[in-house]
Amino acid sequence: MTEILKVEDLQIRFIGGKKDFSVVNGISFALNRGETLGIIGESGSGKSISCMGILGLLARDKWRVYGDIRFGENPLPYNDNRAMRPYRGRHLALIIQNPLSAFNQMIPIAAHFYETLNVPNVPPQNMEQVRHQAREILARMRIRDPDAVLDSYAFQLSGGMLQRIMIALALVMKPDILIADEPTTALDLTVQHEIITILQEMQEKQGTAILLISHDLGVIAHLASTIAVIYAGEFVEKGKAEALLECPAHPYTQGLFASRPKFSKERLPIMEGQPPRLFSERRGCAFYPRCKSREDSCMTSRPSAVSAFSGGKEHETWCSRTAPSSVGHIGDGQ
Repeated sequence: MTEILKVEDLQIRFIGGKKDFSVVNGISFALNRGETLGIIGESGSGKSISCMGILGLLARDKWRVYGDIRFGENPLPYNDNRAMRPYRGRHLALIIQNPLSAFNQMIPIAAHFYETLNVPNVPPQNMEQVRHQAREILARMRIRDPDAVLDSYAFQLSGGMLQRIMIALALVMKPDILIADEPTTALDLTVQHEIITILQEMQEKQGTAILLISHDLGVIAHLASTIAVIYAGEFVEKGKAEALLECPAHPYTQGLFASRPKFSKERLPIMEGQPPRLFSERRGCAFYPRCKSREDSCMTSRPSAVSAFSGGKEHETWCSRTAPSSVGHIGDGQ
């Protein structure tokens, strides 16, 4: 399959006064056309900020972004806002968590579609052409009476409706890559299923690659072909979805999976402690304070990547405590 996005050693630092603090620390991944990479982790682990950094949407006075990011064969100019404009929307589209913040309350929904479709290096379209495309994509999102919605303002619509409109805005340009940050958060289960089906159909017809961020393991399991688990700005486990879902190796991943809701009267296990604070100094394994399998060396030595095997399946994990009989060293870094 054709590689459409490659991220090598992504680092994001927050500038606070005279100091800067590591928020994302050297994550790497590749995404092929027609594939979905699901990124999971607790709130504050670096999922959303990584996507914002890739798209060049972080304020330059507060954030520093480093790393080799390529769209196809071309380096992505993520530190140049003007140079990024032709990429956003047409090649890389974003669905954000909070739909209300994505809309200008002073203009109708139709105007948002007009702005989205009339971008640099694309033949201009008049409002009639825009409304035609908008009606088609809104109908695909199971929205009744698209014309009434196009004439409405964001404050007149529900959060669930805005979420679907935001997804429609992201899809209307038929992007090569869709970055979906909690795309089904505000939707009920029935609509969630419909959205998942639409995204799958889009992948099959257009070969769209999806970078999916979600706390919902059900959504991840349905859509993701590959999964990466992030903790404190670092990947702790990464591999094909089937292998990772069936045989999680890292203690953090095991804790996440164990704490998901079940149809049972048994009390859910929880992971003790909290993720490290943004401004805390860190050495060794970031998960050390919360890990039940820790040993003294974990506090000072950052773990190397190893390959975990179970049932003939292989994936990467960054944990020195993975059982020796089930791992093989595959080198350092992420």
